[in-house]
Amino acid sequence: MRKFERRRHVRYFAAYLRNLPRQYSSADTTRLSLVHFCLQALDILGCLPGDGPETCGEVGSGDVYIDRGPIVEWIYSLQTLPVRSVDEASERIRGGGFKGGTYLGPIDDGDGGNGASHPRHPYDHSHLAMTYVAICSLRALGDDLSRVDAEAVLGTIRSLQREDGSFDAVSATADGGSDLEEGEARDLRFMYTAIATWYLLTRAGCSGGPATKEIDAEGDDRTIRTINIEAATEYIISCMAYDGSLALTPHGREGHGGSTLCGVASLRLMGVLDEVAHRLDGWKCDLVYWCVSRQYPLPSDRRDRGGEGKSAFEYDGYAGAGMQGRPNKLEDTCYSYWIGGTLHLLGESRLLNGQALREYVLSCQSPYGGFGKTVGAMPDLLHSYYSLAWLSLSNEGGCCDDELHAPGEDDAETIESIGRLRELDCALGIAKR
Repeated sequence: MRKFERRRHVRYFAAYLRNLPRQYSSADTTRLSLVHFCLQALDILGCLPGDGPETCGEVGSGDVYIDRGPIVEWIYSLQTLPVRSVDEASERIRGGGFKGGTYLGPIDDGDGGNGASHPRHPYDHSHLAMTYVAICSLRALGDDLSRVDAEAVLGTIRSLQREDGSFDAVSATADGGSDLEEGEARDLRFMYTAIATWYLLTRAGCSGGPATKEIDAEGDDRTIRTINIEAATEYIISCMAYDGSLALTPHGREGHGGSTLCGVASLRLMGVLDEVAHRLDGWKCDLVYWCVSRQYPLPSDRRDRGGEGKSAFEYDGYAGAGMQGRPNKLEDTCYSYWIGGTLHLLGESRLLNGQALREYVLSCQSPYGGFGKTVGAMPDLLHSYYSLAWLSLSNEGGCCDDELHAPGEDDAETIESIGRLRELDCALGIAKR
C-alpha cells in the first residue's frame, strides 16, 4: 500500500491557507470555500491550533504556524446585514448569513457590518453555501459563534424555502427580493447547506442566539421550526431516480454521487432517513446497490485490457479501484467521499472494497502534498479535502476489515497513520468536535 504522506499534506494546506496560486483567481467569489477546505483538512489531520499557541503542530523539521485570530476576524467580516420586510402574515428576514469574499463590498469596518458606513452593492448578499462553510470554519477554529447573527441566518433560511420544499441559494437583491429565474440555483446542494446550517445553529450544541429557542404552551424549551421538514423531505423524494440514486433536481434527472450524499445527509440531519427508508419499500436496497456499483470494475476484470490511460493498477501485488460519480464515467477521488459517505450514512460501508479504494486514493497523492482527482493529476483543494474525508471514514463501519483484501504486514505504518486521522461527522462533512 502506498505511504500516507501526512507531512506533505499539512504543508500543502497550510501554505494554501496563506497564499493561493493565480489559478484560483476565478474562484474569488467563493474564496471562503477554499479557506473551508484548508481548515477542515488541517482539522482532520489533527493540526489546528488549540486554545493556546498558534502552532499547527510539529511537521518534519519544524512547526507550521497558523494565526487563528485573523482568520476568524476575516470570516466575521463577510457576515452580511439582513433585510427585514413585513407582509400581512409575518415579518420576514432575508440576506442574513455570509458571502464568499470581499469582491463586491468593503470589509466590515467595525461600525456594525457591511454597508454601515459605505454604500452597499445590490448584489453584495449572503449565499447559503457560503454561510454553511463560514459556520463550519468558525467551529473548526474553536470559535463559540457568539457573533453569528443566528436570528438573521435562521430567518433567512426560512424565507428562502419554497413551497415545494427546495431552497433558493441567495436573496439576490438589496431589498430582499430575488431576481433569479424559476428553478435557477435551487437543487439538493442548497437543500443540504440550508439544513446543515440550521442543524449547526440549533441542534449541534452551538451558540444559536435568541432565534433558536422558544417556549411552547407547556412551558418547555423546544427548537424553533425554522424549516418545513415535511416539504423538504418530499422534495428530496421527488429527486429520486429510477435506480435509487438522487438527482440534483426532480422529475427524471440522472442520479449523481454528489447530489445523492446531499439528499441522504439532509434526511439524516432532519431525523427522517429511517422513516423514508421504511416508507419507500426497496429504495434503500436500490440505493445501496447503486452506490456499491459505482466502485470502478475491480482490477481482476480489467487487467487484460492494457492500453494507454488504463486506470487500474497494482502496487506490490495490491490493486486499487476508485469510485465513479455515475455510470459510464471514470473514477475520481472526490466520489470516494460522496459515494463512500452515502454508504456510511446508510450503515453499509462494509460492502465496499475499502482497501482497494484506499489504495486508489493514496495513489492520487501528489509529491507536493494534496491529492489530484485521478492518478497523476495535479492536486487541488476540493479533491484533496474530500480524499482526506474518505480516508477518515475508512477507519469506521468495517469498511476495511475484509480479510479477503487484507493489507500486508508492510502496510502497518500507513494504516496506523490513517488511523490517527480525526473522526469525521459524515452528515455535516466536518471533523467531529
